[in-house]
Amino acid sequence: MSAKRPLPPYSVQGVTLRPLAQDDLPLTLQWRNHDDARVWFKHSAKLSSEQHARWFDLYQAKDTDFVFIVESEGRPVGQAAVYGIDWATGSAEVGRFLSAPSARGQGHLFKACGVLVGLCREHLALRHLFLEVFATNQRAIRIYQGNGFRAVAQADGLLRMEQPLGDAP
Repeated sequence: MSAKRPLPPYSVQGVTLRPLAQDDLPLTLQWRNHDDARVWFKHSAKLSSEQHARWFDLYQAKDTDFVFIVESEGRPVGQAAVYGIDWATGSAEVGRFLSAPSARGQGHLFKACGVLVGLCREHLALRHLFLEVFATNQRAIRIYQGNGFRAVAQADGLLRMEQPLGDAP
């Protein structure tokens, strides 16, 4: 496993994705454990701060996993991630989208999804993105469809969506 490559903040049309930092952990844990958010995760049990800190320690050493804080007008409004990157094939999963409870319904995650796709194409040179979403999560599915993902399969209550990015620059 190689060391995590540094990524600068990436901004497009008022939305910034900046790499997750240790100081962000209390906030992201709060977002992740919110009842309205955690029900959409495959592992929906509440996490302890110790579990979250252990995850972060492992995360920092992975060059195949990047979590971002979504900022709008300089304030954190959510989280987004690309992970499971296969550098040889240029393929990765996107997800771990979370919205700050005070920022829900304002379109931040829709914009963040599009910005994340651009970052994956332009800065990570990825060629193919995919995700899994609960088939009942219509709000998330609309976000993904609006950002170019198409459903390709459904099994066990999960919808698999994909987006080819073409040849990276």
